[in-house]
Amino acid sequence: MRRGQRAKRGSRMGEMLLREVMLYQELVGAVGERWVSREEAERTSYAKDYSWLGRTWVRKGWKVPLPDYVVWPGSTEEVARVLRIANRYKVPVVPYCGGAGVQGGTLPIYGGIILDVKRMDRVLEIDEANGTVTAQAGIIGQNLEWALNQRGLTLAHIPQSAYCSGLGGFLATRSAGVLSTRYGKITDMVLGMEVVLPQGEVVRFRPVPESAAGPDLKRLFLGSEGTLGVITEATLAVHPLPECRRFRGVAFPDTATGLEAARQIMRRGLRPAAMRLSDELESLFLYKRAGALMVWCFDGFAAQVEAEEGEALRLALALGGEDLGPEPGEDWWEHRYTSAYPTAENLLLKSEEGWTIGTVIDTAGTFDYLRAVHGKMSQALSRYEGLLFAAHFSHWYPTGGMMYPYVLCMGAPDDERAADLYFRIQRDALRVILDLGGTINHHHGVGLTLGEFMAEEFGAAFATLQAIKRLLDPHNIMNPGKLGFEGREA
Repeated sequence: MRRGQRAKRGSRMGEMLLREVMLYQELVGAVGERWVSREEAERTSYAKDYSWLGRTWVRKGWKVPLPDYVVWPGSTEEVARVLRIANRYKVPVVPYCGGAGVQGGTLPIYGGIILDVKRMDRVLEIDEANGTVTAQAGIIGQNLEWALNQRGLTLAHIPQSAYCSGLGGFLATRSAGVLSTRYGKITDMVLGMEVVLPQGEVVRFRPVPESAAGPDLKRLFLGSEGTLGVITEATLAVHPLPECRRFRGVAFPDTATGLEAARQIMRRGLRPAAMRLSDELESLFLYKRAGALMVWCFDGFAAQVEAEEGEALRLALALGGEDLGPEPGEDWWEHRYTSAYPTAENLLLKSEEGWTIGTVIDTAGTFDYLRAVHGKMSQALSRYEGLLFAAHFSHWYPTGGMMYPYVLCMGAPDDERAADLYFRIQRDALRVILDLGGTINHHHGVGLTLGEFMAEEFGAAFATLQAIKRLLDPHNIMNPGKLGFEGREA
């Protein structure tokens, strides 16, 4: 190498090192030295989420992209300072809360800053008279629920990840809890929010029950997965703890009959807090029962529960259902976290060493759609040797519901082909969903793994969403490459 070339290369390296030093020092100035880390161990711990891909590449020792910095802001103002710094340096920022996502939404594929908001974990106000709670986005879901329970209240947003995911993540992915059929998804609970935009401006949306003052802009940030800004605070509707909660199991001869029972229950105007129908394979695999098992939960005040559950049972028995009493429903409720956390009885995690691929592809649509997608997706994936397809249906609406299929597959001889098989299975399943007119996801978000399908999901409107992204985030610093948006140069 010639002397001039060496000098030029050395100058560029010096500029890069100086830039890194300056960036680090500005971050320290923004949040304090204790709350900025460049340690490899901490950076590595943020390089995965709960997706199959995120867990696998760490477990298998694959080389993965790491963030350059982990930053823990303690206030909305500190979040704004960090975003202003990131904009000046044009450094990617990945907002982070619990890290329990399953779509690669927080994977730092372009390095940059992981912005972990868990220090911002306070309940700011509980208003019992008006039925609201205001909390910071970093609070873990179960901690928020416990704080409300002490006052005789409930948010009733209880996802399987409640112990390891936070309010900011719930809002950023439009999540749903197991009681959503009665209480709604997190998006139905939000009254107001505080959001830091990509260039550091703070916007606040008034916490009112409803409004006709133009478009509801706060909904632009619900489901945006950190690509349009950082949600720092929210006000949500809460409910009195139910006076009564009653469970039941009903066995149907097949999935089709169970789906018809669910349709009739919802069209009758009944609102179970939860209603879960397992197809034949899941019923056999998880519950050791032939046919299709439905479990439900009704809650509220006693007379209401008595009337609603009685009518639901009447409809189910008229279709040939068998009343199994409260035990199956109570057993499901007691073990509803089993598949999400590593325990001795966790069937899905326990079998991971034996199954090469594991993924969940939840979708939602009308009752007709649910009947069609179950059969067609199972058929489309049957070409993969060693694949197990089982599903349940839950999160119901008067016009339809959600299907939650588990896909487990052996057969990839090495890690590279395992990753290829993972994406091929997902593409085949998503092709069925889109062709039948369903949505590509109901409550887990899009993240990295579903991004390629967003243009087809939105149609011509995706160009509008991209224009909004460019307007709010002109330097593309906010979680680039997620939600189907453009990535950055490596």
